[in-house]
Amino acid sequence: MATSQQLYPFDDAWKASVDRSGFEWMAYCESASLVKRYIRTRLRDGKDAAVAEFEETCELYGKNAAQGAARVARIREHFQLIWTNEREALKAKVLEEGTLPKVA
Repeated sequence: MATSQQLYPFDDAWKASVDRSGFEWMAYCESASLVKRYIRTRLRDGKDAAVAEFEETCELYGKNAAQGAARVARIREHFQLIWTNEREALKAKVLEEGTLPKVA
């Protein structure tokens, strides 16, 4: 039976077994970092600002000749997967880290 729901590739088993010095891990970390930055910006400045910041980042990365387009495609794909599967855990980390500026 076919399913339209994709298995999450960055599960705990993958995280426990992946080479932490390899490309796959670095690509995951880059996207997870962008998700955390998106969450921080969204909490601080709202969704529109977070989306704009993410799009600006993708545009900047995309300017890197041949590798840029592939990097942006990978980031967008990983971002969506991480957002769908780890958003609440990453939001808790952001709040725990206290990375939001204090409102006067």
